[in-house]
Amino acid sequence: MTDNHELTPQEQAELAALPRERTAGRLLEERTVTALRARGLLSRRHRGPSWLVAGVAASVALFVGGFAAGQWTATREVTTSFATAHEQTAMRAAQAVQQTGSAYVAALMALARYSDSTKSPGVAEGREAAAAALYAAASELVRLVPDSPIARAIASVLADTDPQLRGDQARARNVVWF
Repeated sequence: MTDNHELTPQEQAELAALPRERTAGRLLEERTVTALRARGLLSRRHRGPSWLVAGVAASVALFVGGFAAGQWTATREVTTSFATAHEQTAMRAAQAVQQTGSAYVAALMALARYSDSTKSPGVAEGREAAAAALYAAASELVRLVPDSPIARAIASVLADTDPQLRGDQARARNVVWF
């Protein structure tokens, strides 16, 4: 201390023995809270079901939000996978048409080689099968692309040249309604 009054060793010991902090009593705390409430600076605590209701509402909102996000994501992925599968299936069908068409042309070329040299019944059956396959392919092409003049012309020419073939096709598509 820098005062003119110096403390005796006994006074210094008593000063050191004093507590550095003092806890306020319960009465002081109650008076302070009452005074603050009277001034409108402190409101009463409400421990009611409002916290429970708010918690349940937040839980439901979180659950519904997660469910909606999951559904949206799953729907988008399923739509994409269906589109991809449909695209792949259409590509496979187009490849099958290409391969089958090439095989048909190759078979007709082989049949043409035999038809020049021999008049066997196998060649006649081969021509009949080739015409039937061509007529069926033209009919499907007309159904697939109805505005195609080429497909209609082929189907019309085949039907006009071979009435027996036209009759077989007509019989296969006859429907009797009762």
